[in-house]
Amino acid sequence: MRKRVGIAGMWQETNTYSPRATTIADFEAFELLEGEALFAHNRGTGSVIGGFLDGLGDEAEPVALISAGAWPAAPPDKETSHLLIDRLESSLRHAPDLDGLLVNLHGAMVTAGYSDMEEETLRRLRARYPSIPLVAVLDLHANFSAEACAHCDVAIGYRTYPHVDMGDCGHEAASLMLRSLAGEKFVTAYGKLGVLTTPLAQGSATEPMRGLIERAETRAKSAGIERVSLLPGFPYSDVARCGFCVLAVSAADRGHAALAVVGDTMADVQDCLPQFLLKRPLPAHAVAEALARSGNPIVLADVADNVGGGSPGDGTALLHELVRQKAAGSIVIITDAEAVVAAQQAGTGGQLAASLGGKSDHLHGSPLKTDAIVKHLSNGAYRTQGSWMTGQAFSMGATAVLELPEAVTVLVNSQATPPFHIEQLTSNGIDPHRASIIVAKGAVAWRAAYEPIMASAIEVDTPGCCPVDPLILSRRNPPAEVPPAIHRYSQK
Repeated sequence: MRKRVGIAGMWQETNTYSPRATTIADFEAFELLEGEALFAHNRGTGSVIGGFLDGLGDEAEPVALISAGAWPAAPPDKETSHLLIDRLESSLRHAPDLDGLLVNLHGAMVTAGYSDMEEETLRRLRARYPSIPLVAVLDLHANFSAEACAHCDVAIGYRTYPHVDMGDCGHEAASLMLRSLAGEKFVTAYGKLGVLTTPLAQGSATEPMRGLIERAETRAKSAGIERVSLLPGFPYSDVARCGFCVLAVSAADRGHAALAVVGDTMADVQDCLPQFLLKRPLPAHAVAEALARSGNPIVLADVADNVGGGSPGDGTALLHELVRQKAAGSIVIITDAEAVVAAQQAGTGGQLAASLGGKSDHLHGSPLKTDAIVKHLSNGAYRTQGSWMTGQAFSMGATAVLELPEAVTVLVNSQATPPFHIEQLTSNGIDPHRASIIVAKGAVAWRAAYEPIMASAIEVDTPGCCPVDPLILSRRNPPAEVPPAIHRYSQK
């Protein structure tokens, strides 16, 4: 008889500075699934859970518990967080006996009800299944706590940013689970530096992260351990578990080697901290520089209005500058449900006096008041063939494409959606290859979608809740340092 492996997920990158609320509707829109629906949604895709299923294959029977996920935004309210936990508990009450658990976590989820949602999730899984192997997969931006790690036998993180290896990590976790079910015992060594680093410097293909990862993996291979994970964390969250975390997974009898790899890697990170300090141009200078460059399109990264980091997506600093400097052929995506309604009322080909963006708070700029022609209307749904959750369907909500008098194109959506997929443009009749400038509201993850078509990029120091320098945000909870230690749950 095949062994049974439960599959569960709890996922959000929570920005405690974001003005964009998170409710249960956001989870229902992204992923709030149980039973076979959970597997149908993920099977054959590049998601972590898709990787779990591929990795288990026919060697173990997957059992769906629950998966809850939402786009990054502000902490889910108390009602939502309690509803999520209630749904988790309900799935556990009705679940059969299991031989193992595979868990998809972000690692930086904070709610109004639980400041460490990952630890709460793992604690409840362990209350139901106290003695079976548990393998967790984390985002590279996890603010993973030692308390959460203590519930795991194995914890691994994405290797890449942009995150193009989510499915691979799910497959790897499933392989480690199969080995656990065959009798192998694993432990995870954990350590964390109490430092905040800008996501702009966390890209895995550039320094300093590229070198840090390469050296850590060389150490791991020399030490004979299974896996080392470098998690620079998500700095836009006012919790003490923020920081730069290092995890190392080893066979239970090689825990000392894993501990040494964690300690040496933390020392390497400490030495490289000056390389994480960056300066970027302000919007006026960045737009002028883009107009002066040759080749199209030029991508302007609107760093502080990083939708993938929880920002509202309605920042207007770059839009104002593109209009002021008459940057014809530019494309901007703005989240503004009111403007979409006005466009729908005008109809395709209609004209309207628009007020675009700048409605969420004082951080993200003032609305742009302009005349516009409605070029296209849609429901905002698309399916991605890109590298982030390949094959899954997404929606930006009701969407309108507007053309401004300066020949600037604005795609206005109703639901803030990270710029992870080129299909956001192409599904609405926009050819990104023909653009002079494209504004991507993100830090690094947008590169997976746009690098194949762009001529060059400029990262811009814009205003918003995901600033280039995370230290300018006020904090009540400074990041805590945690010295290296071994975590072994099922061997206790």
